[in-house]
Amino acid sequence: MDPIKAIDQLYYNIILNELRMMNENILYHNITYNSLLYLDLISYTENCTVSFLAGVLRVAKSSVTLKVNELIKQGFVEKKQSEHDRRVYFLTVQPQILDEFKKLDQATNYAVEQVKKQYEPKEMEHFCKMLDVFSSHYNDYSEKLMKAQGISSEPEKN
Repeated sequence: MDPIKAIDQLYYNIILNELRMMNENILYHNITYNSLLYLDLISYTENCTVSFLAGVLRVAKSSVTLKVNELIKQGFVEKKQSEHDRRVYFLTVQPQILDEFKKLDQATNYAVEQVKKQYEPKEMEHFCKMLDVFSSHYNDYSEKLMKAQGISSEPEKN
């Protein structure tokens, strides 16, 4: 078995599933896949800011601001001023959107349940460790690139 092929196929299936679900869902009828990715980043990042998004995505802050303002206007994202630093605004995905957002994970949740039925807990532990290796290498690679460019990958603290 070729691990690269297997990963490529998994990625292809995940993307295809997300796009199909997005196209079938009334909530996401007028949203782009790029916007969906922004929602993912915002929902997984505590104390997310426009500056943080610009840094991790390596795009101009003005571009991120335009996208975030679009998501706010669509009612997907909320911007709240920090209580500690009035210059900082934190981004969050609206709670009702998060509930709908979880539906995009249904295929993953189903697949995990099927894998758990077929494999022993020790095998699942090894599988999770393998995924952690992939994740850490993606993070390490990204961190090295960002440090070389003088960009912070840490969200701002509250």
